[in-house]
Amino acid sequence: MRSILTAFVLMMCTATVLDSATAEPMQSTELPTGKQVFADCSSVANVDSCWAAGVASEKRGDAKMALATYEASCNAGFQVGGCYEAGKIYFLNVDLRNYAAAQEKMEIVCGSDDVGIGPYACKYLGIIYRKGLTGEPRIDRAFAELSRACFLHNPEPFIDGNGCEVLADSIPDADEMGVDEHVWHPDYIAYLAFAMGCSDDMPALCERALAIYSRAEAQSASWLSRCAEDVDVVGFTGQCGDLSRAASVADYDQRQAFRRRLVDMYHRATEFAG
Repeated sequence: MRSILTAFVLMMCTATVLDSATAEPMQSTELPTGKQVFADCSSVANVDSCWAAGVASEKRGDAKMALATYEASCNAGFQVGGCYEAGKIYFLNVDLRNYAAAQEKMEIVCGSDDVGIGPYACKYLGIIYRKGLTGEPRIDRAFAELSRACFLHNPEPFIDGNGCEVLADSIPDADEMGVDEHVWHPDYIAYLAFAMGCSDDMPALCERALAIYSRAEAQSASWLSRCAEDVDVVGFTGQCGDLSRAASVADYDQRQAFRRRLVDMYHRATEFAG
């Protein structure tokens, strides 16, 4: 979830820049490819004028112009918000869809240090690799990118809760990961992912985590002992079955401390994947 500070700054600077972007069209030139290049992108707070023009275009329902201005923002390099928004249009807009371009943009954002949108970009990358939208499916690469979306993108950690859900629903089996099935427990990894997503104010994921744990108890799943050991090692005060109940803590510092423990548990649960 994008940090409150980042969201506040974006709202303030967007309100200022959109007025000028709406009142006076940006100067552009048309290329033979149909793309427009904007020459007057300028830095504004922690975004830029082309990004703001893209937001204004989207509000008017002009996706093509929004894409052009987001591309200009991305190329200007002041920040990665334009890359992310362009990537989303390439991924989601049926008329402008281009998965290869979406992958290129999301790789920029996922590889950046932007904790607000970086995890979200990693989620899109994971989906692209998992579904093979730009080539053959890459199960290992998909798992790596989705892991970044949910656990590993930044040390704070800020996450994409929906990315945790996508990860939990697509945990590779041992053969797909090329590891020993005796040390690879997909249900355990999914349980941790749902618990982490639960901490992003997603109660439905809390319920899914509880369902996995209840099923594991009923089946006396072997990974329960592993989870109990990991809980003890990372210093979690409850038991393995308490993870999803402890995820939705109201206090920010407590939530982040809980997330860091889950990250440590995730490292332990997936260490055999290298």
